[in-house]
Amino acid sequence: MPKDDLYLDPTDSVAVPRKTAQRPATLDGKVVTLLDISKAKGDHLLDRIEELLRERAKPKAILRRKKPTFARPAPDDLRQQILKESHVVIEGLAD
Repeated sequence: MPKDDLYLDPTDSVAVPRKTAQRPATLDGKVVTLLDISKAKGDHLLDRIEELLRERAKPKAILRRKKPTFARPAPDDLRQQILKESHVVIEGLAD
């Protein structure tokens, strides 16, 4: 497995390799959704990511979405909305 495709899940007692979705070669012309999971200060992280995206790439749009609570998975309607409107999703985790 190429190094870029290998991530470890820190939530498991034993780190387990996990395959992720293929990354696009560029974010230029893409619709990027920044997903806030509703943890404290997650919006600060996503604000900075948005700033960097605007400086370093030319996305078609940057959308901001937020889960109702970090304690549960995103509701189906939110996931479907993100799937319909986005090419790329960046999920912000912070405390």
